[in-house]
Amino acid sequence: MQKKLLLILSGLFSVLSASAQMPVPLLDAGPQAAQARSQLEAILLCKSGTKLSPKAIEGQFLALGLAKGPDGVYLPARAGYKPSLFGDTVVAALVSEGAGEVKAAVYLASQSGKRMASKLNVLDVDEQANTDDASYFKKTGKKTTLLVGAASELSVGNAVVKYQSAITCQVL
Repeated sequence: MQKKLLLILSGLFSVLSASAQMPVPLLDAGPQAAQARSQLEAILLCKSGTKLSPKAIEGQFLALGLAKGPDGVYLPARAGYKPSLFGDTVVAALVSEGAGEVKAAVYLASQSGKRMASKLNVLDVDEQANTDDASYFKKTGKKTTLLVGAASELSVGNAVVKYQSAITCQVL
């Protein structure tokens, strides 16, 4: 009788320990969001020869879990949802086209512009940027520039979205 009880308890223990090791599913880790995340990160690194299609980027923003809000700014689709790029939470995103250039930008919640610039190896200080803290740029090709901005805020309709850093790919 004791052997049966020990076998049952050991079986129960092994089942419980195996279930404790099961990975917890991430809220935003659906296949579309994961693919959008990796594609957006690659696009935003703004490698030489990058071409930006506003429609394609908007599709990536939607797949990441952002929804188009006031003034064309993309925001997290639902309360409590925290899409991420470059290891930080995305609080807003924007794609714009005009004057012969296309820009795709994401605004991040926690990491400073200086830290993000260091992480992305963007070392030149942007003297033309109108920010309190330093902003950075890196010419990645003849027509492509990677910009890393410092903390600021973005007007969205009647609201203001605060962020710690912004990453922008600019293609002429």
